[in-house]
Amino acid sequence: MSAKKAKLNLDFGHDGINMIFAKAKDSQPRNGEEADWDAGTLSFNTEEFEDFPGVSQNKIDDSRIKTIAGFINNTISQWQSDTGYDFDSLMEVTISAAFFDVLFFPYNPEFSELKDITEEDIKRIEDCKRPEKMFQIPIPVEKIRALISPYFTISTEKNPAIRVMDLKCKKTKSLGFNTYFISKHPVLSRLLDVMKEDGDRINVSLSCEKEFSAFANIKEREGRTALIHITDFMSEFSVWDKSDLKYLNKNEAGLRKLKEAIWRLCLFYHKNPEMTERNFELTQNYDLMREFYRKVMTAPISDDSKDLLSADDCHDLLGYVSCVLENETEESIKHSRLGLPGKNKSKTGLTISNYVLCYFAREAIRSILLEIKQTICSDDFCRPEYVVLECQLPLKGMERLASEVFDVPARRAVAIWDGEIRSDLSSAGVGALQSLIANSAPDKRKTSKLPLFGWLFGGGAS
Repeated sequence: MSAKKAKLNLDFGHDGINMIFAKAKDSQPRNGEEADWDAGTLSFNTEEFEDFPGVSQNKIDDSRIKTIAGFINNTISQWQSDTGYDFDSLMEVTISAAFFDVLFFPYNPEFSELKDITEEDIKRIEDCKRPEKMFQIPIPVEKIRALISPYFTISTEKNPAIRVMDLKCKKTKSLGFNTYFISKHPVLSRLLDVMKEDGDRINVSLSCEKEFSAFANIKEREGRTALIHITDFMSEFSVWDKSDLKYLNKNEAGLRKLKEAIWRLCLFYHKNPEMTERNFELTQNYDLMREFYRKVMTAPISDDSKDLLSADDCHDLLGYVSCVLENETEESIKHSRLGLPGKNKSKTGLTISNYVLCYFAREAIRSILLEIKQTICSDDFCRPEYVVLECQLPLKGMERLASEVFDVPARRAVAIWDGEIRSDLSSAGVGALQSLIANSAPDKRKTSKLPLFGWLFGGGAS
């Protein structure tokens, strides 16, 4: 009797490397029916990955990469042996922004003199924008995928940089278009090469591609949508136009910024316990609150202070914070005070206003969203009509804050499998598994090791 069927997603994700799987509940699961499959995850939490992918990209240790590849292969083989399931030969691999960089520059074919742009010139420029041509443009590092702005950038003597869609009959010395290249992470690329096994099939995708597939509704698919994924250490954001990926980047700011703000606030209350009596005063004076925030966030932190209280000690407060500030009254604030945590989450007998806590949370998340907006909106074609957010923390009111920042409808999205919210599954993994079971077909071949990943991301342009 043949082994039970399973689907595999190897997720080089925002928070580490995971094996995401779907196990068939019976011998003949229906295509696309999540109810016929049990989804789960196995994290590779081991010292083998302590500095991966942060290891220097310029120094590839082949022996260590082979050790990591062998560890992943052995883990998957052991899982199959323990469970009695056998993975199909087709695997989905998803890769997050932690493993690549985005390069940007304007592409400008030069004109020797000021001239009117003709129909023939337009055809020549359009030809340059074809994917196969884009991959001929030299850039400093090996490229994976080119994302091309639909806007032309025209430089003239009077207008150094204007963007228009129709260039015909305009006068210019040079013209071009904006280009974005997603570049390889050499260490990851080498790892995938080492894990080669001929004959197996694989789909390699950017994490955002599977996330968008799993999250976006009809309006978001038909319009221009920004997908923002915020993790502890980074924020990955992409822009989609009619379901086509047009822009992708990352910001090194993440939830650590929020956690640092809450830690600094609690530390200030520890050093200045009289602040407990000024909670209501802060809530009634916006200028005073803003100055208090600036003072706390710029105050020097000594080593002794770090021993007094850590960000982990303040972690429980994150469950109370909101990105929306409700008006406080002298009566309501009496009932909205939270216990100020001490070392190792001990009780201090002091309290902190929930309003003040939420102000700090709002400012931290707002600064992250503003940085993202400034980055993507520097190009007109990136301005979104919708925003979809994914964040590890509940952070009440985050979508409302995003709507204020971007001035468009925004909503939170969560990973859902078979109608249930699954915090244990990555959103990219959910999208990958949905893709696999939607196209499930009989396959007698078995996969016991990882296949050839080949040219990362498929080598094609989007």
